[in-house]
Amino acid sequence: MRGYFVTDGSTFKGRTLTTLPVVLNRDLSRIINSNLQLKSSHDLEHLRSIAQQRDEWTKLTARIREAAEASQSEHSDAKGPK
Repeated sequence: MRGYFVTDGSTFKGRTLTTLPVVLNRDLSRIINSNLQLKSSHDLEHLRSIAQQRDEWTKLTARIREAAEASQSEHSDAKGPK
């Protein structure tokens, strides 16, 4: 995963990427009152240190799940009844 954050200076033009780091960063950004992100190898190492602390990792994954469920609920409410 470290290799993902090594850049050669070029940029990608085209469809939005749906790679694992992109999806994880989006999930982390949904958490209210959190400064967590996954945009660099430093962020990756920070998340790894959290993952080594079982209680903290369990809390973080629960917050991500709750934020995702809330986002899905808001999205389905916006569509309205079928």
